[in-house]
Amino acid sequence: MFQWFKQKKLERKQKELELNKKIWETERPLIEEQNKIKQEKKEVRRQLKHKLSYSKFLLIFLFINFTLLEIFVGFITVYSFSFALALGVLPDFTPLITLISAVVGETLSYGIYAAKSRAENTEGGIVYQSMMNSFNNNEEENDG
Repeated sequence: MFQWFKQKKLERKQKELELNKKIWETERPLIEEQNKIKQEKKEVRRQLKHKLSYSKFLLIFLFINFTLLEIFVGFITVYSFSFALALGVLPDFTPLITLISAVVGETLSYGIYAAKSRAENTEGGIVYQSMMNSFNNNEEENDG
């Protein structure tokens, strides 16, 4: 009787093992494909990861600087208006001259950056050519 239970338990384990093998055989290609995709994503991220270029850093710095200047000039103008009303004199509009130059400077810096970026990223530009060379090299490696 005890031998019979052992035999049934052994048969159950064998069936379970066979079922797990079948499941593994059906899921293995999917798992391998998922791992391959994860590896390719890591490789692409590593290739795309780059430091902020100097021109982008300068553009961001200028935008932050001009925005702070605009906020400061707005505050000074409002303060000068309230001060002029308290004294009963005409308000001073000279801080607004600085505001105009800040907006013009911000616009010019963006325009120059956009022109530089357009020149680099169009066909024949530095970034476009290096990207195309890299793409062609990757295709040759995959073909070979």
